[in-house]
Amino acid sequence: MAEPFPNVPALPIGSVGRRASGVWGAVFLLMSEASIFAYLAFSYFYFSSQPHYGSWPPNGPPGWFYPGLQTAVVLLGSLTIWWAHRSVARGASGGLKIGLGVSLLLALAFVALQFLDWFHKPFAFATDPYSSFYFVISGFHLAHVVVGVIMIAVVLLWSALGYFGPVRHVPVTVAAIYWYFVTIIWLVVLFTLDITPYFGWKPEQVL
Repeated sequence: MAEPFPNVPALPIGSVGRRASGVWGAVFLLMSEASIFAYLAFSYFYFSSQPHYGSWPPNGPPGWFYPGLQTAVVLLGSLTIWWAHRSVARGASGGLKIGLGVSLLLALAFVALQFLDWFHKPFAFATDPYSSFYFVISGFHLAHVVVGVIMIAVVLLWSALGYFGPVRHVPVTVAAIYWYFVTIIWLVVLFTLDITPYFGWKPEQVL
């Protein structure tokens, strides 16, 4: 029977198990990153609750076409990277590579959809306070998605080289945890920027 990971070097690569320092390092890093998103969301809600000239958002609630596609893509990406992580834990190198490959394509699709959404917005970065909040919050999340793209691409390369096995695959675990974080933060961003503008908005005001 052929070895599922035939190219593993003589010396083992990476730590073992969920108690590895890399896993805890990723968890604490993401906790600090989550606090930044919390500050941004607080700033948005605080400013939106203050008196304004005109409506908030100035151009009416945002459309759901691109955010809806992005939500589907990021959730599907969480499913595929979970499958990749489950596959490596079971020694299935094929499932690992396919799961990571599909996850990478979905992450790139999210990036493309975000740029398309920005391109079709009727405002620029400095048009008004709402536009600045929108681009800062969505841009900060997009930066994290780009980091996720790099992480998944590197882990996919290492997987193709046969570096991981059922015992040692902490980088796959870290990449999966990071993408789950990106998914959760996207749901927060979606609620903040795309759902709350509809609260209290009269239907005849929707553009």
